[in-house]
Amino acid sequence: MKCKNHANVDAVDRCSACAEPFCPDCLVEIHGQKYCGSCKVVAVKGQPVAEEEPSIKCPEANEALQMAILSIFCFGIFLAPFALVKAQKAKKIIAANPKLLGAGKVTAATVIGWIVLGLWILGAIMKGVQASK
Repeated sequence: MKCKNHANVDAVDRCSACAEPFCPDCLVEIHGQKYCGSCKVVAVKGQPVAEEEPSIKCPEANEALQMAILSIFCFGIFLAPFALVKAQKAKKIIAANPKLLGAGKVTAATVIGWIVLGLWILGAIMKGVQASK
C-alpha cells in the first residue's frame, strides 16, 4: 500500500478521519489519533479547547462557613447547629451541580460546627459537675 501523497513511498498507517493510507511524513498525531494534513484541521477544530469551565461559588457553603466561624466567638450553642444544617444543605447542592465550588468550605464549616458544639456541651457538663459538688 502506497502513500496517497507520495506514490513511491510505502504507507505506514491510515488517517483516522478519511481512512486513506499515508506515509509517516504525512500523518500527524492529535489526541492519540493519526490524521492527514487535510483532516488534522477538522480534528483540531472539533476538539474542545483546553480551558477551565467557569465555576460558580456556592453561596450556601459561604454562609455555612461564616456561621460556623461566628459560632466560635458568640452564641455557639445556637449558631453551631445552624451552621451544621446549612453545611449539609450546601453539600447536597454541590453534589447535584458539579460546577459549584465550595466543598472545602462545607468541610471546614462542618468541622468547626462540631468542635464548637462539642465544646459547649463539654462546658455545660463540667459546669453541672462543679455545681453538684
